[in-house]
Amino acid sequence: MVSKIIRKGLPFIVALLSFSSCDRPFRLDLPLAVDSHKYEFASQAGEARIFFYTTEAWTISFEPADCSWASVSRTSGNGKEDVEEIMFTYKENRLLTRQVTLVIDAGGLQERVTMVQNGTMADSWGDSLIVDDLVVVKPQNP
Repeated sequence: MVSKIIRKGLPFIVALLSFSSCDRPFRLDLPLAVDSHKYEFASQAGEARIFFYTTEAWTISFEPADCSWASVSRTSGNGKEDVEEIMFTYKENRLLTRQVTLVIDAGGLQERVTMVQNGTMADSWGDSLIVDDLVVVKPQNP
């Protein structure tokens, strides 16, 4: 008789205990994750929201460090927001396609996000090279 009660009551007790643990919000336990490793933009100036997830204090740096055509709204945070959001702002590109890498460091981990901006010269001149405001068009192979 007791075993019959245990057999019939045990699933009900297990189900009740599993539902009672759902009161707290879900928290992803990843020290660092990005939503994309590459973004591509048109030649016009603009801005884009970049999201990443971290539970650790974080910093962002540019590679190459002397990037003058782009900026981010924040370069560090404490990781308390879980999903971090920064604004990536970029200037108009009248030259060739260019790129910069955002290096995100958090909790001893590192993620790299490549930002590529197309240029108007690449569209109109094809395969060319720009040196000190001089456009040199590479010859085609016969």
